[in-house]
Amino acid sequence: MQSSGQKDIDWLFPLKNKILAGIIVILSFSMAVTVFFIVMTLRNDLLNNSAVKTRELGNAVKSSVKKLMLMRTTGMIQNTLEEIKSDNSSILRAFILNRSGKVKYSSDKREIGQTMDRLSNISCTGCHHKDNKPPSQSTIILEQDGKKIHRNIMVIYNEKSCYGCHPESQRINGKLIIDQSLESTYSLISRLELIIFGSGFVCFCFLLPFISAFLNKYIREIISQNADRTFLYNMIERLSKSIEMDELKHITMDIIKESLDADEVFIIIPKVASDYSASEWNNADSEVTRKKINDGDPLKNVLKRWMGKEFSATEMSEDRKRIYIPLEKNSILLALICVGKTTGTFDSQKHDLITIMAGHITIAFENARLYHMATTDELTGLYTKRHFKYYVEKKFVDYEQFGDKLTLLMIDIDNFKKVNDTYGHVAGDTVLKGVSQCIMASIREDDFAFRYGGEELGVILPASDSKSGRYVAERIRDTVELTIFQEGVHKIKVTVSIGVSTCPEDALNVKDIVLSSDKALYKAKTTGKNRVVLSSEA
Repeated sequence: MQSSGQKDIDWLFPLKNKILAGIIVILSFSMAVTVFFIVMTLRNDLLNNSAVKTRELGNAVKSSVKKLMLMRTTGMIQNTLEEIKSDNSSILRAFILNRSGKVKYSSDKREIGQTMDRLSNISCTGCHHKDNKPPSQSTIILEQDGKKIHRNIMVIYNEKSCYGCHPESQRINGKLIIDQSLESTYSLISRLELIIFGSGFVCFCFLLPFISAFLNKYIREIISQNADRTFLYNMIERLSKSIEMDELKHITMDIIKESLDADEVFIIIPKVASDYSASEWNNADSEVTRKKINDGDPLKNVLKRWMGKEFSATEMSEDRKRIYIPLEKNSILLALICVGKTTGTFDSQKHDLITIMAGHITIAFENARLYHMATTDELTGLYTKRHFKYYVEKKFVDYEQFGDKLTLLMIDIDNFKKVNDTYGHVAGDTVLKGVSQCIMASIREDDFAFRYGGEELGVILPASDSKSGRYVAERIRDTVELTIFQEGVHKIKVTVSIGVSTCPEDALNVKDIVLSSDKALYKAKTTGKNRVVLSSEA
């Protein structure tokens, strides 16, 4: 099946045949007029195609920036604009103007604070005129420092979700502007022009096959560049859809396996104290699962090198069956992506594409890391109560739209006050952190664990019923009961009580599922502790 990007430039091969036929007509009738017409047609088509791709990139960036604006994360907005412009990118500049024309964010920090007058700035007067009529286009070709660029301007309208920061009377909050270099496009146009005009002066009977081969070469180059560019635009759009670390891992795995035709993908996320979490996807299982990297695993040595910061650039194994993509920002390890093939080898020519991919994925993981820090409890590493409310409301929307069930476990550490009173609050923190680790070790990759308050913890199990909920709850209870928590010379053992509630059997909204699981937890506490009670039993 052809991709949309491939279909966009399928016209090049028929155009090549027209060019060859035109050369014959030129030599017979009117070479100069016909060749000029073909060149201008090709030129306009390439520039129009570049304009379309520039708008696609702008829309993807606008979508990402809009989400960050709603979250009021100004640092992430500036960080995203800075990273969009890189040495390997055709993007020259990206910046955001407020309503008065002042630069609020820019890929070049030196421009922040400058004001652009639309009626006097030479880069604005191409669209804006003194008659105050609105511009008739949102994409224009400009010349800056002797270079041709495509400028794409996207208006950031004042929508209802923006009224918290902007007055409702405003129609427009600002504009996102992206400048993209046309150097490679004009270079291709120039080379094609030379080929076409030069071929007209040579006897077509002898050079026609060679002309066709030359045109094929450059058409394939255009197709290759178009395919890579289309892929990168799609990748940016997909990465911008979420800053949740778990969702981002799934999106990244999909991008990697599709772009590199991989048979297996591993993503390793660093944690505190030289610890890590690893996720795995492979063709055999076709689902993302947790992975434990044992001493005999080939990834063990790679993991050791990476966590020791012994390599920071993309590497390919000598047999070209493994690719290692380390993600790092400001000396902070973000993730290690390991890609493998069980049959065949990777194309070594894709190194540049992989490098560019790694840059964009790094931006996404950096934003996800900052968001994760803002939504997790510092002691336990579990999500906060505030983020729980956001997540459980989202799951109820999924239930209303798609009928997806969910189960809530409310967990309380039995006699936790006695632990604090007997061993001190430091030991209490050790127990609380240890129980949280037991919970994380007992649930799936897609399950959601949180600290509800004090010693009360919880887990949301998507796509689960009460039977599954009881099974997971018993596994958590059993794991905690068998674990010894060490604090200094003290060896501490605790138990947990768990209440289980399921949507839609026990509740049809957020308030009711919390209340029903709390009632089940209360019964577990009052009937002996160290037990699991379903809401239906309470």
